[in-house]
Amino acid sequence: MTEAAIFLPLAEAYDRWARVYDLQDNPMVFGASRIVERLAKTVRGQAVVELGCGTGRHLVLLKQNGADPLVGCDLSAGMLAQARARDLSLVLFQQDMAQPLPLADFSADLVLFSLVLEHMADMTGPLREAGRLLRPGGRIVVIEIHPFLSLSNVAAHFRDGGTIVEMPTFAHPFSDHLNAAAAAGLRIAQAREWHPRDFDGPVPDKLFKRGPDCPLLVEFELRPMTSDRQP
Repeated sequence: MTEAAIFLPLAEAYDRWARVYDLQDNPMVFGASRIVERLAKTVRGQAVVELGCGTGRHLVLLKQNGADPLVGCDLSAGMLAQARARDLSLVLFQQDMAQPLPLADFSADLVLFSLVLEHMADMTGPLREAGRLLRPGGRIVVIEIHPFLSLSNVAAHFRDGGTIVEMPTFAHPFSDHLNAAAAAGLRIAQAREWHPRDFDGPVPDKLFKRGPDCPLLVEFELRPMTSDRQP
């Protein structure tokens, strides 16, 4: 039997997803969380901003590893309610990440995007805002569905009972990432492709749906093109 599918606006879809987001067996969410676990080993004493912070799972993990302060924004009130329930100390804003955050320039040592830029037709605005927030020596980390998959119609969706819920997504080839970074005054300092075989320990079976060598996620570290930015 074919499952029914509905298409919802972005905030409405994530509001509906929020209650079960951290409970579902989602290989992309699992992989992104493992990448952030690795990143967390490097954040002690750093100020972190996550654009598209969702349920706050990454911010709490970074906090547990010594990051402070921690700020997040998200378009979905439902996702932010989950984040507040997880940790009341998080500073959270409900807004479109393409709009300027009410934060001063040079506020962050790390700006994180995880599985959110696929929802932006043009990634330049959020990346430019991330660059504005970045302190000298800071970095922006982007984790996204690998372009090989996104260009094959793999995109954010979830099952709610017998219904598949879809939402606005945009498949970005590598050129989109390169061009958006350059337009925002950023350069790609490092890039890594993540495959199912790269994740240690227990992993969900769904991770190997396309085999151990199929690239699932891509991770970019972005830094300003010029090193003369001063607070």
